[in-house]
Amino acid sequence: MGIVLVSVGKIDRETIEALKDNLSRVFNRRVFIGKEMPEPHYAFNKKRNQYLSTAILNAIKEQKEYAPYERILGIVDHDLYVPELNFVFGEASTKVAVISLTRLRQGFYGLPEDSNLFQKRVLTEAVHELGHTYGLGHCSNPHCVMFFSNSLMDTDRKGSELCPRCKSKLY
Repeated sequence: MGIVLVSVGKIDRETIEALKDNLSRVFNRRVFIGKEMPEPHYAFNKKRNQYLSTAILNAIKEQKEYAPYERILGIVDHDLYVPELNFVFGEASTKVAVISLTRLRQGFYGLPEDSNLFQKRVLTEAVHELGHTYGLGHCSNPHCVMFFSNSLMDTDRKGSELCPRCKSKLY
């Protein structure tokens, strides 16, 4: 049935619509917009001032209405982490992935906002995490979207396209 985008908390409609159109092109699948889920207060860690991405993934998985979809992408505007790392741009499991918009904004780093760069980063992270749900691992090619991003510099360098090797595994 395609891919469904699920806002977890308030997400700008323009960001969701742009992502919908671009993901449809990249994955050659229909992309739908699901109903917004509540803010993920259950995932907040006061000590870290961050949200546990795994808790959000699990909450999305529990939503029965999304079961018919091929893949589910949750989108949050909070800083995410997993216990082993300082932060993550996103996390994926078998059928569900989640991405955070927070660190993709220039403003997070005290720089002037750039909406085009922001939308490019959102697409890159969405394709990366959804790629994991389709069975793609991390790639050693620093220009492939499946390359692991240690920093935003890595994300900007790699862009949203799959390298030929990863593309052949997907299609």
